[in-house]
Amino acid sequence: MGNFLALSSIIGKTKNEVVNSLTNYANSVCGGLQQESTINSETDNCCIIDEENGNVSILYPNGYVEWDDSSSYISKELNATVFSFHIHDGDLWMYILYNNGQVVDQFNPVPDYWDENISNEEIESWKGNANILAQYSININKADIEKYLVRWDLESENLEKAYPTDEFEQGEWQLIDFMNKLKLPYPLDDNGNPKGLTFKLWTKQLKLETVQTKSSMTETKREKPWWKFW
Repeated sequence: MGNFLALSSIIGKTKNEVVNSLTNYANSVCGGLQQESTINSETDNCCIIDEENGNVSILYPNGYVEWDDSSSYISKELNATVFSFHIHDGDLWMYILYNNGQVVDQFNPVPDYWDENISNEEIESWKGNANILAQYSININKADIEKYLVRWDLESENLEKAYPTDEFEQGEWQLIDFMNKLKLPYPLDDNGNPKGLTFKLWTKQLKLETVQTKSSMTETKREKPWWKFW
């Protein structure tokens, strides 16, 4: 099973603003956000929020499927530009870009991944636009990001880096190079340890299950979902 990952990256806002907005989103969907300093990325419901270069990124918990909804919510509430990033099954990375809650750009390098019969119009809509990215980002040069926005052939064995200085070739982890070019923090270090603050995040869809005992409330470890590869 490949890698599944979901993030939001918020441009020009503070960590406190983002924490408050994500809390509001979680509350709006019958959930919550609670800071927990002793958890890590492999802990159920673990959410990591990191701030660098005047931007903030949220790494969502395993099993969280509301990354677009929460990105749109935060974008509208904070009147901000927000990327909703997703790595799907280790095959591709993609984004939807929101401004004030509205979609202004989107990119998928394999637009017919889920449906080979989609229209040419739908394919075109997922091409991404470096001009738009440069418009909504801070001090970003179009020439430094446009080579990421290309269509992939998943059958190809000739994988190259978009730029010579990149760390990763075309593939799922190219997302890290793309985020670096946009000066967006990635909330894990090279060893997979959290950078920034760690939280428990839960919603109506992503439940935080607990068992009441006579002396305390203790969490119950859920079975790993089908998509969790580690």
